[in-house]
Amino acid sequence: MALFFTHCKKNEFSITNIKESSPKYPTLIYEFPLLNGSEEIANKINREIANELLDINLNDKYKSIFENIWATENKPMSRLSFLNYKINTLNQNLYSVTFYSEGCGAYCEEFNISYNNDLQNGNELTLDTILTSKGKDDLIKILSVKKRKKIEDYIFHLENEEATIEDKKMIDESIWLYKDCLTRLPFKTLDYLDFKIKKDSIILESGRCSNHAMRALDDLGNYSYAFHISDIETYLNEYGLNTLTNQN
Repeated sequence: MALFFTHCKKNEFSITNIKESSPKYPTLIYEFPLLNGSEEIANKINREIANELLDINLNDKYKSIFENIWATENKPMSRLSFLNYKINTLNQNLYSVTFYSEGCGAYCEEFNISYNNDLQNGNELTLDTILTSKGKDDLIKILSVKKRKKIEDYIFHLENEEATIEDKKMIDESIWLYKDCLTRLPFKTLDYLDFKIKKDSIILESGRCSNHAMRALDDLGNYSYAFHISDIETYLNEYGLNTLTNQN
């Protein structure tokens, strides 16, 4: 097991990087950021993320923090094929981390998932906790318009693209895919969007239009929306405004 340390401020929060390779497939690497700092807060956050992502209780005894997600002799199929992460924010008030992995069942699918926490109490930060009711409604409208425009612009591009007869068939299938995707707009909720906090912005990400079987037809992939915090201040409740604008 390899441990690496990334420090934030002295006497504040820091990260211990736990890095191990799969015992069955040594080329597959798994990494997890163990948060250090205020013991009660850090332990709370570590436990909640590990329980959800790694399916492990950090209070129990274990040989490896990854033992329930990688392949073993008795369990040849990995729950996750690999795991790495990126720290979006780490200061005395906020912790935001995004994990990147591949989940396997009937087929394998790469995914990313973000966790955001208030380091004053360890509580998870969600869009519900930082936005007003009107702010959520307004943001839903903005995201819907942005996604619709991106899809419609790409449909226009496909419809005007010169192509061979063989390629035209795939293009037509892609156009059908995107037009079908438009029927699912506007967004009904923000619940299924990935949400990460950066130093001066938030980034929201919605899923792609295609399912696994039609992935080859979908060049657009996931949809990412970045907002500078100053541009969404009117959407934030008092708690959200204080939390996002006081990142020391």
